[in-house]
Amino acid sequence: MVLGNKRSVFGLFLIINIFFSIILAIRYFSFLPEFPTDALGISFIVTSLIGQMALLGGILGFFAFFFIFLPRSVFYLVVSFLASIALFVLLIDTFVFAQYRFHINEVVLKLVLSGDVVDFSIVTWFIAIFSFFIIFLIEYALLHFLTIRSITNVKKRYFVSLFVVCFFASNFIHIWAAANAYQPVTISKSYLPLFQPATANGLMRKHGWIDEEALAQQRALSLKVSSSLNYPTEELETGAVNKPFNILFLVVDSWRFDTFNADNTPNMWSYSQNGLSFSRHMSTGNATSTGIFGLFYGLPGTYWQSALANQKSPVFMDRLQDLNYELGIFSSASLTDPEFNRTVFSKVNNLRLRSEGDSPSERDAKLTEDWLQWYQLRDKSKPAFSFLFYDAPHGYDFPESYDKKYEPMLKIVNYLALNNDTDPTLFMNRYKTSVRYVDHLAKKVLDELEASGDAENTIVVITGDHAQELNDNKLNYWGHNSNFTAAQIHVPFVVVGPGFSSDDASNVNQSLTSHEDVVPTLMKNYLGVKNPINHYSEGIDLLSDKNARDWVLSASYSGYAMITNDDILEVGAGGQYKIYDLTNRVKKDAEPNYVYLKEMLESVSRFKK
Repeated sequence: MVLGNKRSVFGLFLIINIFFSIILAIRYFSFLPEFPTDALGISFIVTSLIGQMALLGGILGFFAFFFIFLPRSVFYLVVSFLASIALFVLLIDTFVFAQYRFHINEVVLKLVLSGDVVDFSIVTWFIAIFSFFIIFLIEYALLHFLTIRSITNVKKRYFVSLFVVCFFASNFIHIWAAANAYQPVTISKSYLPLFQPATANGLMRKHGWIDEEALAQQRALSLKVSSSLNYPTEELETGAVNKPFNILFLVVDSWRFDTFNADNTPNMWSYSQNGLSFSRHMSTGNATSTGIFGLFYGLPGTYWQSALANQKSPVFMDRLQDLNYELGIFSSASLTDPEFNRTVFSKVNNLRLRSEGDSPSERDAKLTEDWLQWYQLRDKSKPAFSFLFYDAPHGYDFPESYDKKYEPMLKIVNYLALNNDTDPTLFMNRYKTSVRYVDHLAKKVLDELEASGDAENTIVVITGDHAQELNDNKLNYWGHNSNFTAAQIHVPFVVVGPGFSSDDASNVNQSLTSHEDVVPTLMKNYLGVKNPINHYSEGIDLLSDKNARDWVLSASYSGYAMITNDDILEVGAGGQYKIYDLTNRVKKDAEPNYVYLKEMLESVSRFKK
């Protein structure tokens, strides 16, 4: 094949692949909570879809073009392979986006490659590899077809012109939308991978084509990662603690509230009857980083990145160390992803970073064994703080020999097969079994407290870092970190120990509570901290009957939400917001409660300089 014909075939091959990618990328917009009905919003979706896929295809084509001087057979293999990788990654990204509403990024790759958090089954890997092979065969066959048919007279410049027009049109639309905080456009931009449309607020301001009031509101809502963290706002004043109580945090990763009961978790449920249960407790995050962060800092998860940038330990841990607590930190998954070794436990010497084992359930068993050994051999003249962080429900895992009470169940979890029509029953049975397995391990911990005589001298907090959705709201959400409904943030929360009892027969507190409330309750009532709570926390004292919450705040990796009794106001990193009902459906024409909104803005900014 002469070089000119090879270039022509390659050009047409590239155009066809851009249309392949456009067809695949249409799926992203099927997850819009509310599809635009105005001409500008629709035009932006159409032009950005075509323009962005053309841009990504053009970048790939630029690099692939350097192989055009290779022999035809080698050129076909290389170009087919590169095109197959591009389409395969795009295809996988649509599955990731379908479940989590964000694209493949560094966080996702770290979770997959770590092997601790996301553990794909052999079937999932087989389907992925087989899909890639099929795509490669199609690409290779397409190149041969274009060569054999000698399709070189197609007016490719018309397609190129379409791509260029769409690229510029989408950017011009976004320039206007960004200057006027026009949310049907600014929200839609996050639905395409690697899409960073242009802004020109300076130019728009110069000509008076800008809505300053709308932009000011958006800036106030946006997440700001600051290297300057004003936490605590005042130096802590403390008094003597004559007899410090032991404190134990028993935390289960991805624990749904509806699986905390006498049937599914009989041991923790029985133990909880001696304490105070909170039936409407929401995590500070729909992901591990922000959920654990709120539990230890008493702050919204929106401060996570700032604390990480400053490597700032929580005042709660600082106070425990001031009081000479023995610290037993036992986590199943690694404490380096998320970076709790650089935040929550940054001042803990000889930190145990993870548990040994080839699966979450093995690591959970090792965690329990190691804690028992540490607890029995610790210096008993000192108070003890224990953190036990179990992981099996996050991986839907349990030993093969473990009693399978809930059947039938999934034998393996194939993430690629999940969709809105998947029956969650088999999935739920597997999940419930993994929770019951953790309860079996937790019994050993709680029994040790009783056997050692420490139960009466120990405050035990039992909760989850976040919940785990199994398509509860029929919007194809599986897992977490994708919305702020109860399915992803409503977790069990029980405190057992001195001072935590209730005269109520049901032993249940019906008020909205948050992970933010744990630290101020312990600091004020048990650790001798005299400061007003708002000097170091956004939480409330759970032992005070004067406090009641109208809303709680929860955060993800890239946004946050205010959850009330009636709705969810979700805010993106750039300040764009939507109001949803409690099942994550858009509430049309809804206006935020501006009193709550003002309180929320103060909450996410109080500890920033």
